[in-house]
Amino acid sequence: MRFGSVRTRVILVQVAILAGVLAWYRIFLPGIQKERAAEEAARREQKIEALVQSMVIEAAGRENDAPPPPGSTRQHPQRLRFTPPVDAVEKELGAPDTSMTDFRGGQHLTWVGTKHSLELSFEKGRLYALTITDRQTGHGTQVFESAVQGRAF
Repeated sequence: MRFGSVRTRVILVQVAILAGVLAWYRIFLPGIQKERAAEEAARREQKIEALVQSMVIEAAGRENDAPPPPGSTRQHPQRLRFTPPVDAVEKELGAPDTSMTDFRGGQHLTWVGTKHSLELSFEKGRLYALTITDRQTGHGTQVFESAVQGRAF
């Protein structure tokens, strides 16, 4: 068998193609998938922040009883501005990362972004509570329909 024969060249070309495909799947594809996942998480984070800003309003008149998180000032209690149905929120944020049903049939859906996680609690398809948590510190805020019930943690 000569090195310059057609058969040897064909085999070497096939081996080179196979090595290229394996390199693609082992080296390049995981990097591309991580990059896409990071971009998706960043987009979801923006959607979470926009949704929270549109749904939550400060109730002026009194301040929270809980101490403020380190590095921030005292805040007014917050309440929900409106209570969208489950379908509207899923349309806005996409499918939730986790979903749980409590013993009374309430749904608790969680979306995770790069900086925050958002948990929305629904009773009979109607939003009654929103919890936004900073993923780095674990601090967050629970917001209800009434400003009296809301609390920072």
